[in-house]
Amino acid sequence: MNITEIVNSFPEYAKDIKLNYSKILNEQVLDKKQLYGTILISSFATQSTLLKDAAIREVEEKIDSTFKDAVYGAYSLMSMNAIYYRFTHLATEYNYASLPANLRMQYLTKHNISKEDFEMLCLAVAVIIGCGKCINAHEVVLRQSNISNLVIQTVARIAAILNAIANTIRVSS
Repeated sequence: MNITEIVNSFPEYAKDIKLNYSKILNEQVLDKKQLYGTILISSFATQSTLLKDAAIREVEEKIDSTFKDAVYGAYSLMSMNAIYYRFTHLATEYNYASLPANLRMQYLTKHNISKEDFEMLCLAVAVIIGCGKCINAHEVVLRQSNISNLVIQTVARIAAILNAIANTIRVSS
């Protein structure tokens, strides 16, 4: 099954999720690789195996292997960074942000897609994991690159919809 088939099987109480997913597939805000890359990375961030497998099928012919590799690399980094940086801004008894992170992050500059596309992928993961520091950092870089508020909001909306799909799968299984 792909994601569309999964959401089409949702019960009536999840009709909004189904309609929202259909809507993002038909919008023209992101280009095809940005849309399907955001869907794929968001599925990873939800930690739903069923959704991840469906997303892999859904994007199979929509994005090339270079972009897929960047999705996997961005997720690998962000699954570490968003947890660590969320800790640094939630821990209040000491300013851990003043210490060196000591985390290797070379893939931030080694990917083979545009900086803006990579930042959008990272933003989607930050939204789902809930790291305010990462959300702000990636949003600032995107805005400095003249990425519109609508594009940034669309990435966050896609992440939210994929998260809702994963949660609907979880509660209806």
